[in-house]
Amino acid sequence: MNTHFTLTKKSDLYYMPSSNQHPANTYFHFSFANYYDPNRMNFGALRVFNDDDVKPHSGFERHPHRDMEIVSYIIHGQLTHWDSVTKKEQIIGRGHVQAISAGAGVWHSELNKHNEWVRFLQIWVTPNNTAGPVRYNHHQFELADRENKLLHIVGNPDNKDASPLYINSDVNVYVSEITNKQTQVEFELKAGRQAYISNIEGAVHVEGYPSLQEQDTLELSQAGKLKFTLKDDHAHFIIIEMAQPKNL
Repeated sequence: MNTHFTLTKKSDLYYMPSSNQHPANTYFHFSFANYYDPNRMNFGALRVFNDDDVKPHSGFERHPHRDMEIVSYIIHGQLTHWDSVTKKEQIIGRGHVQAISAGAGVWHSELNKHNEWVRFLQIWVTPNNTAGPVRYNHHQFELADRENKLLHIVGNPDNKDASPLYINSDVNVYVSEITNKQTQVEFELKAGRQAYISNIEGAVHVEGYPSLQEQDTLELSQAGKLKFTLKDDHAHFIIIEMAQPKNL
């Protein structure tokens, strides 16, 4: 096996169907809640990657977090968000991204108050330091911002002017939605960095690596230029790039 990448198929992810106790059909990429696998605890600073389908008139009621950076990426439907920083409810939909630095402590809720299912990615990243300041921000990106190109949606303290949103961790988050078969989207993974790539919708070909169907993932640790092209008619993927652990 090539030690520079790991392919995880959708069928290998832990799936938890919704129930009276659980409001979402969820694919857990790493150990979370009642899913525990000592071999799937994290990927560098990436601690949680949950792909949630939230039932209508359900969701995650108000609950606290601290010492965690939380990014939510809305794929389908409308999610009603509340947090203890803004103390306001706001409805966010496809293309919206929210970034929370939980720091010393924050409360929030994510509710589906509508009649259709909501799908969103829930991403947790370990922070550079603990008990830091609490921040909440969100930004609405349009399809044109990511269509047939790579869009930097979340940055870090060192490049926070490069993106509308940033978190307190040495991580960058990018998305792209390819709709043109002639388009090639490129991303350079630099030495000492690693990337977690998840194909959200459709199918994408990654030159030199296995193609990704919906909800398949690649973990990459070798520097080089990545080239993404359509495998079928549509591809929508996310790249979470970060520093490699020092012992890698």
